[in-house]
Amino acid sequence: MVAAVATGLLVWLLVTHPGARRLMLRLHQRGSPTRHVVGGATLAALAVGATGLVALLGWGAGAGAVATSIGCVLLTGAWTVRTSLHGRRVSRRSADVARACDLIGSLVAIGHIPSAALTLAAEDCPVLEPVAAAHRVGAEVPAALRAAGAMAGGKGLVRLAQAWEVGGRTGAPLGQALGAVAEAVRRDREIEQVVATELAGPRASGQVLGVLPILGLAAGFAMGGEPVQFFLTGFLGPLCLVLGTGLACAGVVWTDTLVMRATPGAYTTQAQLRGGPG
Repeated sequence: MVAAVATGLLVWLLVTHPGARRLMLRLHQRGSPTRHVVGGATLAALAVGATGLVALLGWGAGAGAVATSIGCVLLTGAWTVRTSLHGRRVSRRSADVARACDLIGSLVAIGHIPSAALTLAAEDCPVLEPVAAAHRVGAEVPAALRAAGAMAGGKGLVRLAQAWEVGGRTGAPLGQALGAVAEAVRRDREIEQVVATELAGPRASGQVLGVLPILGLAAGFAMGGEPVQFFLTGFLGPLCLVLGTGLACAGVVWTDTLVMRATPGAYTTQAQLRGGPG
């Protein structure tokens, strides 16, 4: 009972302490693609470590190792689900942006002025609704497009903003520029789909390798050993359990991280939002 109360207090301190909040704020302000989730992951890892420490002090090395290992597995599962959902959201948004750019380019090509094409396209493309609303109240279209393209998967809207801005400054017709942007966004979307398909295999392989230690336990039982008893007693067994689980989970997270970094358009960089290369 005392150990459970102490665990709750430690977790509460980790979540509410001002230092932890400052750590999360600093990590969120960094520009690295994966650091927007590092703050929460760091605090969760500290919470798991605290839980394992309390279990170790209250019930022994075996209980501490089991608590820490279960926490690692849960954190890894949450990471995998989160990255998968994020990838699906980015893919859907990228497809919507490509369709919106193509529709605007087509409307301008058949004679609509750009502002009217934007309004008409927003009726069929929800991703353009904030831009059209901003335009109706007098806001600049390029700025609204950049704001709408700030989310991952919205790089096409940033390109559209660049073309719109150049046309507004030079007075050149936007039809050809918007058509070129639509074609470029369509090609990028096709490349993203190909890359995502190719990376599905490595991600699945990493997840399969993460559960292979369970087969190792089964093999130990098949050979007449007692792997569970080994992992729960003494000092070396619990240590091996924590290290093995931690390495397996780290392998899954590392594989997902590499896949995310290699996925085009998974994140929007600050350079893209400013209109630079990225």
